Amino acid sequence: MNDYVRLAFTLASSIFWTAVMIVWMAIQVFKHKMDFFTQKKRERLPKVLDGWNHDSVKLSDVTLHYVHAGSTDKPLMLMVHGFPEFWYSWRYQIRHFQSKYRVVAVDLRGYNESDKPSGIANYSAARIGQDLQELVIALGYKSCVLLAHDWGGAIAWGVAARYPEVVDRLVICNCPHPKGMQKAIQSDRGQLLKSWYMFFFQCPILPELMFKARDFKFLDQALRGRAAGIKNRENFTDDDMEAWKYTFSRPGSITPPINYYRAAFQRLRAATLPKAPIQAKTLIIWGTGDNFLQKAGATYSVDYCRDAKVQFIEGASHWVQQDEPQLVNRYIEEFLAE
Repeated sequence: MNDYVRLAFTLASSIFWTAVMIVWMAIQVFKHKMDFFTQKKRERLPKVLDGWNHDSVKLSDVTLHYVHAGSTDKPLMLMVHGFPEFWYSWRYQIRHFQSKYRVVAVDLRGYNESDKPSGIANYSAARIGQDLQELVIALGYKSCVLLAHDWGGAIAWGVAARYPEVVDRLVICNCPHPKGMQKAIQSDRGQLLKSWYMFFFQCPILPELMFKARDFKFLDQALRGRAAGIKNRENFTDDDMEAWKYTFSRPGSITPPINYYRAAFQRLRAATLPKAPIQAKTLIIWGTGDNFLQKAGATYSVDYCRDAKVQFIEGASHWVQQDEPQLVNRYIEEFLAE
């Protein structure tokens, strides 16, 4: 797509979806009155977030927080969360892989305990990918097994493309290769419709208001809703939901994650990766019940890898590593043993 046509399409779509959301929010305010603007005060750390090993590391321009497990003499397994998540979304994988790996689940810049620099430009995929490359080195390793989900997956694809020496094996959960995503959008209107929120997020202020409304109802709908949420409810408890709301209710915790989307869209030329295929052996795990991404994106992504395969998990949601942790862990373990 021509750069100017792409920019015009993005602007028009953003205006349209912003108008739709303004009407929706007006209806919600009418229905719920002042409850629409209320958030519960959360000052005490939820129990499920206590008892983990926390640390942080200073990189070239940010300090990143992470949770770690396993011996330092084991190979590094780096876990990268998506939106709207944080390190805790990998809890099932941290526990499972800590016996064989030095497991590090990082909070990306702008999330949770990590630094939150101001300005959209600080959240470009290339800059965040550089964070991960620096993080591997700062942890005392030359390379890692890289696990990533959603937006973390988009960053991980870039790391594997730009810094192939850093990635031994690549595991991506429900996130297509950027070129696979582009192909999915061009070939399937369903994917374009599922991406509506990306256009709405280009609007200032309103997405943040929508995120916080009715005590973070957005998180309830995204993570536990009938359409988009985790299907196996026993794997995402009320305490887990409180951990999410506690994390995102802290000051300054909403705009930086949304800025990932703004940085991806607010440039004339679309970001490009090196033309060479992904060199690391790659496993793509995909829950077919994803309410945000079409499964065709997973299939298309194989074409941009030297050696890749897709493992579909029928019916699992977008949050596949939390929805079906036993299956996900088994598939990763089998892949790493090959």
